[in-house]
Formats: sequence, structure tokens, C-alpha cells
Amino acid sequence: MPGPERPVALGFVDLSGDKRPMRDKAYDVVEASSARLEDLPCPEGTEFRRLSLDLYSFYVEDLPDFTSNNEGMMKLQINTRNPQDLAEIPTDMTFVTKFGAKDKSYAPSFLYRGVFRNVLFREWINLRIDLYELDTDADVYYDKIRSVIDGVPEIRNLDVLAGIPYVGVATKLFEGVVRTFGKNPDDHIWGEFPTFQLVPVVGGAFLRSGIYVLFEKKNIKKKKKVPVEALGYKNGELFIKKGRTVDLPNHLLFGVLIQAHKA
Repeated sequence: MPGPERPVALGFVDLSGDKRPMRDKAYDVVEASSARLEDLPCPEGTEFRRLSLDLYSFYVEDLPDFTSNNEGMMKLQINTRNPQDLAEIPTDMTFVTKFGAKDKSYAPSFLYRGVFRNVLFREWINLRIDLYELDTDADVYYDKIRSVIDGVPEIRNLDVLAGIPYVGVATKLFEGVVRTFGKNPDDHIWGEFPTFQLVPVVGGAFLRSGIYVLFEKKNIKKKKKVPVEALGYKNGELFIKKGRTVDLPNHLLFGVLIQAHKA
């Protein structure tokens, strides 16, 4: 039977005034709702802004497989829908990539992946992140997913699993993928859908240019909670600070750039 989805937390790398991370310098990771983010600059005075998003790395502590050789698929979906404006035509884009990685290692196909570019939004964006662990050989899943994709003319000729972003067909495609997966012993590990806002409600996630990390709140084997205060960032990777007894959890590092847009 598929296991339950794992709880995750969203952090932000505090660069302490540096425009970019400095080589060999360690930085704190803070909650994405931290008041420290409120003072970071963001474009003002324009109706629309442009957002770009890159993937940097995905670290596998452990996925629910019988061996340490993990196969998986990750989906990122972004939309700008205003739930109060039913007449609005939202931007809706999706990125999918498959991967293989051993426990306690970084998965390939995530390094500096330019996932989304120039997504127009007003005040917030919704970012859904889904992580699937595939228990069967990836080639079998590729054939099954291709059969779903072939039923969607708009993307029939795209190699979606190679990691190509596409527009406007996410719902139709993934309803078919989930139906296919639902008949097999797959694990849907992440299913988070955070809303990022320029001015969030109290306790909400800030939308700012910088480096975000989505990480699991608990180590899989040691069953220990992983507080955001235990995490640091250095030379493009997370690390566990000295004196902490937790391990690096499953986590995804990604970068966001927000720019002003002039029509």
C-alpha cells in the first residue's frame, strides 16, 4: 500500500545583505514566513511582475523503496489564479522530471535547471510540488506515462519526462497520470501547494528573490525532527550545523527571481 505523504517545511537562505552567496561562506536558513524577508526589496509601482524559477538540487536521504536505489518523478506546477476572480485567465505552467539516486546522495538532472521564465503575476503565485517514488523500473513508467501523454494532442510530441516545461495542459495530463499510478504500488511523497505572497497574511510565506528550500520535517530512519535552525547553506548545498544530531533530510533547493514588468 502507498505510504502517507510526508510533512515538509519551507525555508529561505538568509544571505545577510549579500547579493549572491559568497564562496566558502555559511548562511542561515530561516522560515519562509520570517520577518527577515519582509525587508528584502521587491519591485514596486507596477501592476504585473515577472517571476523566474530554477532548480538547484534535490537531495535524497531515503525514499520508500526496498533498496537504496531510488527512482522517482518530480512535478512542479505554478499558477497565478486569483481564487476570488473566477473570470480571470490564470497563467498555468508545469515542469516534470524523472530521476534516479541512491540514499544520501544528490539526484542528477536538477543542477541549474531553468524551469520557469517570465511568469506574469500580480501579488502572489501558487506553487505545487509533487514527489513520487516509483517502485517499478522507470522504463515501465515511461511507457505508461507516454500512453497518457499521447491522449493529449497539445503535448504528444514533447518529451515531458526529460524535463520540459509546458503550458495549459497540466490538469488533463496529471489526472491521467494519477489514475495510472493509482493502480500500482507507488508512493506520493510530497503533495504541497504553498501560496507565496508579496505581502502575506501573518505567518504566511513571503515571495522574494532568493534561494528557497523545501525539506522534510523529520529524518526517515532516525525519526528525529529537523528544525529549520539546524540547517545551514554553503557552496550551493545544505549542511547540518555543529552540535545538531539530525541528518540532512530529503530536500529540494530552488531559486526565485522577481523583476518589474512594463507592458
